Order: sequence, then structure tokens, then C-alpha cells
Amino acid sequence: MAPILTFAMTAAITPGPNNIILSTHAVNYGFRKTIPLIFGVFFGFLSVLTLCLLGIGEVYESFPAVALIIKITAVCFLTYLSYKIFISSGFSDEKNFRRFSFKDIYFFQIINPKVLTVAMSSSAVFIQNKFSYEIEFLLIFICFVISTATSAIVWAAIGHSFRNYLSDKRKVVTFNRVMAVLLMSCIFLIIL
Repeated sequence: MAPILTFAMTAAITPGPNNIILSTHAVNYGFRKTIPLIFGVFFGFLSVLTLCLLGIGEVYESFPAVALIIKITAVCFLTYLSYKIFISSGFSDEKNFRRFSFKDIYFFQIINPKVLTVAMSSSAVFIQNKFSYEIEFLLIFICFVISTATSAIVWAAIGHSFRNYLSDKRKVVTFNRVMAVLLMSCIFLIIL
């Protein structure tokens, strides 16, 4: 279980679209209003992981056109999201940066390239038939329950803690622009 948990924690805690979105949302709206997004990331990722562990990842890899459509959709969505974050000018700036809902972030997991890569890698690497399929499935699932929940809460808490230091509008604008650039950098990982 240690190698699975190490992989799961590393994959979950490293910067990616979910973590950047959670931090930015928590900075702009606070931790409490970010809780639905935490649940969206949590349940969305675990849904994708479950599908991959059940074998749907094979369909994704067998049909390159599906992978291309998902990549294009992800690039478009992340570009749009980065732009909205970049132009956001302050806390709870509703006209420029709409608050995400549970449903928004849950369904984003279907096109999130980091989620797809981690979920497919987990099913390919850790289903080894050393134990029964059910036991291996359960071990992988438990490790990702722990890592996904921990990471989502930590990134939202980090964002929320920045609210205290971003007391003026210029600092918030700078923070949002840095986060937008980081989110845009995720696009290069998709394209490569």
C-alpha cells in the first residue's frame, strides 16, 4: 500500500488545474464557499478513477480521436478559465469570475488531463494481480480517497490563508494573474 499511497499523495498535492482553481477560489471567496468545489474535485476524481479501474481507460487509449477531443476541450476550457482569473480584480468579483459550483468542478474532472493521466496510470501500474482484483481496486481507491481529500483541503486552506495577506486590490490582482499564468502553464503539459 505504501507505493500506491506515495504515488497518490505526490500526484494529488503537486500543482495542477484542480489545485490552482481551489486556491484561487478560496482567495476570492473564502474557504467555506470553496467546500462545494472540494467535494466536486473529490467525487469527480474518484468517479474517473473508478471508471479507469473498471477498464474504461482502455477505450480512451484505443480511440485517439476521443483523446484529441478531450485535449481540445480541456485546452479551450483552461484558456477561458485562465482569462477569467486573469481579469478578476478583487475578492468576490462576480462579474469577472463566476463562482464555480460542485457540478462545474465535478464534470471538469472528465476533461482534466492530470486526472485522466493519474487515473489511467494508477489502473495500469497498480493492478498487478498479486492479490484479487477487488482487493487491489480497494487499496488504490482508499489511497486516492486519502490523497485527494488531503490535497483539496490543503490547497483551499492555502488559498484562504492568502486572503489575510491580500488586503488591497493590487495584491489580489497580482495573485489572480500569477494563478492564471500557472493555470495556463497546465495547457503546455496537455499539448506536449
